[in-house]
Amino acid sequence: MKKQAAMIAICAALLICVATAGCTGSSSSPPASATAHSSTKAATASATVTPTSTPASLSVLFFYKPDCPFCQRLENTTSFQQLQTKVSVQWIVSNQSFRTDQYNVTGVPTLILLNHGTEVGRWVDPADASAINAKINNLLAAG
Repeated sequence: MKKQAAMIAICAALLICVATAGCTGSSSSPPASATAHSSTKAATASATVTPTSTPASLSVLFFYKPDCPFCQRLENTTSFQQLQTKVSVQWIVSNQSFRTDQYNVTGVPTLILLNHGTEVGRWVDPADASAINAKINNLLAAG
């Protein structure tokens, strides 16, 4: 089982590298695993949840570990569900991604708000997503 999980993680990391290099297909729909529960998300290195109407300039990186009780608690909050309806949320298993180093993530859960790809906010070990929702509302009101 550990070998299978490791192989899946490696394959997912390679897919992320290919996507980052711009070698993606023409499909723009999120992966089917994006709406699954945490146990399914653990099988993929990252998944993206894209709301039906979202400001294209804003996105959130959610660094988590599948077995982290704090991550699971955050995922189940109403404010986190609201966050996913506002902006695109990319789920990233923190110990299996080059992005952990790229964004200097040292703990989970971590939420990073990006505006046009530039970090504009970071929340480490949040109990809920109310602060990031407030920041997004302010950016939307100003923009």
